[in-house]
Amino acid sequence: MEPSADTTTHTAEAAEEAAGRPELTAFGRAVHGQLLWLQRGYVSDPDDPMAVQVLSQLRPGAGRLPEDVPRLLGYDYGLDEVWLEDDAPVRAAHIALTLYARHQQSLRNWDLRMYRWGKPSGKRPPLLHNLGWAVRAVMDEESRPRDAADGGGGGRTPTRPQVHEPVRQRFVQAGKASDVTTMADRLRGLVDLLHRHRIPLDYAVLAEHLHRAQQPGGLAEVRRGWNFGFNAYRKPDDTDKDTP
Repeated sequence: MEPSADTTTHTAEAAEEAAGRPELTAFGRAVHGQLLWLQRGYVSDPDDPMAVQVLSQLRPGAGRLPEDVPRLLGYDYGLDEVWLEDDAPVRAAHIALTLYARHQQSLRNWDLRMYRWGKPSGKRPPLLHNLGWAVRAVMDEESRPRDAADGGGGGRTPTRPQVHEPVRQRFVQAGKASDVTTMADRLRGLVDLLHRHRIPLDYAVLAEHLHRAQQPGGLAEVRRGWNFGFNAYRKPDDTDKDTP
């Protein structure tokens, strides 16, 4: 498929804005730029046919490694300007992008962008939308019917969501993964929950976590970040402004 005018515009905008996340590594910014192009092309009206096609090709790879998806041979995952010494970044970008493709499926409204990220501020920590934060948000949603049935605690909305054990166990299983292959498979189940409740995820940070998980000592560092995000979660305030 030949690039359309919309493809050229969205790609240029994504490349320009990728530098707008200085907290990411060069690898993370490359994935961020690819995500911006895919997301804008999918939810914009009119859409970008190339972005729509690429997402449809990525989607079956969710939860699998790139070597297990022959149809994606030759796809660069937006890493054409990243220096690669091994295939760990390729695997990490593949897992993150294919999970995003599954997460965003059928959500074509600009307000339903499933790739979001937080900006450091005095009101909220910069880990907004990291995996632990997103999982706690799912628990918030899963607990709503029960809260309503119980009268909502005397009409007051609790500041902390209840720990929903089935969701927590999915989170635990993802964290217990001893390799990126198992982690990718278990993350797919969590992404399906995020999709159901329309809860976004910072996929650029997830890509960096998946990259780090493949390094010595990396799994423990990733679990630490997820656990911090989980415990730092607070319910959204009506006065909170929308994130990017």
